[in-house]
Amino acid sequence: MEEIEIKFAVKNIKVITDKLRKLGFRIASGRHLEKNYLFDDMSGNLQTAGKLLRVRKTPLTQTLTYKGPISAKSRLKHREEIECKVEQADILIRILGEVGFKVRTEYSKYRTVFEGNGFNVSLDETEAGNYLEVEGPSDDEITKLGEKLGYSENDFVRRTYAELIGKRREDDKKGRETA
Repeated sequence: MEEIEIKFAVKNIKVITDKLRKLGFRIASGRHLEKNYLFDDMSGNLQTAGKLLRVRKTPLTQTLTYKGPISAKSRLKHREEIECKVEQADILIRILGEVGFKVRTEYSKYRTVFEGNGFNVSLDETEAGNYLEVEGPSDDEITKLGEKLGYSENDFVRRTYAELIGKRREDDKKGRETA
């Protein structure tokens, strides 16, 4: 299945939440903690190819997700996504380690999920900042929703959370080393 999405940086959670509600969005999943574990082989072949293998744990579900490389041809992020629920994420994590995969990146975020008008919109609170991740039926429809929320194409964030959080951690580390 193809995933079409884009992120927008959020300056004020209350303002963006109010805008979503005024546009008819409803909360599909209340604020909850997600733990994400991104895997790769010892050579980093998945990352080099722009692919992702993730185990995600939330209070209600645990999933295994594969994401293909992000298409460079689009303004938004287009990529293949294959996902399934798993019953025992901790055991799956151990199995992946036993067959040669390692956790490349681990991060947590608080997520609130909104749905409406054919869109899935996630308000994510991460250590790299707050973001609105908009998934929808097409580039044009997502762009139009972004405009209704006060964003333009200049506000598109195509980077993954692993990239954003990795950059934040790197910057924090450099700041500690120079202090």
